[in-house]
Amino acid sequence: MTLEEHPGTWTYDPEAGAAYVYLRGPIAQGGVARTVTMDGATVNLDLDPDGRVIGIEILAEWPER
Repeated sequence: MTLEEHPGTWTYDPEAGAAYVYLRGPIAQGGVARTVTMDGATVNLDLDPDGRVIGIEILAEWPER
């Protein structure tokens, strides 16, 4: 198996308790065609019009350091 490296970014909103992973760079306004809820509404997958995952939202409080 060969792993590919891709630049990605992520954000965390402590007020919402949510992290977001951008898989293909910034998502343009209206770029999410559909959101699929996974794992009891703690993970959401954002899909582009072709059905590819472009972002992952994780709803979970992170422990304080």
